Amino acid sequence: NMESKERHLIRLYLILLIFFLFLSGCAQQISPQTALYDDWKSQLSQQTNWQVEGKLAFISPDERQSANLNWQQQEQLNQLILTSFIGTRVLALTQNTNGAELEYDDHIYHDINASRLLARLTGFNIPMDSADNWLKGTVDDPSLQVDELGRAKNVTWHAPDGDQWQISYADYQQYAGFWLPKKLTLKHQDIKIKIQLYEWHFN
Repeated sequence: NMESKERHLIRLYLILLIFFLFLSGCAQQISPQTALYDDWKSQLSQQTNWQVEGKLAFISPDERQSANLNWQQQEQLNQLILTSFIGTRVLALTQNTNGAELEYDDHIYHDINASRLLARLTGFNIPMDSADNWLKGTVDDPSLQVDELGRAKNVTWHAPDGDQWQISYADYQQYAGFWLPKKLTLKHQDIKIKIQLYEWHFN
């Protein structure tokens, strides 16, 4: 009858309402804090567990290569995975306290230094060591130029192997209370690396 139909609809409505409230509650719990920290830069430099996805273009006189990147750091572990645009893995480079390991062309190679290993086997020259600072834009150097919001614009970065890199930051995104680089370019002699970053995650 009509009354039981109404009761049924009301019950359905309440179930849906509770469901949506639950969903929005979940969304609030997992959404990153968006209000910017007053000391966002020092807090960001202390973040040692992070992951970022994006794409990379490596340009040198001899070659030009592009790939998707997934880069993550956990305390002493630093890992860079490059995949082609159709999803096949190009390489996986891991650096930890024991040294570096490169998975490339169905082989596994080892070295003490990740950047040297990568350059030796692939021709890619990417400053992996201390990437934590230049990738997040928290590099501290007398040459550092910042914009009106205190975000890195240009810096001469000295890699541990002695190479000097000119790094310029073109765009930023606000996420989890921090300003994070979205587009950056690294130049060393006749090598240029363009990096576009989409999604950051912090643990």
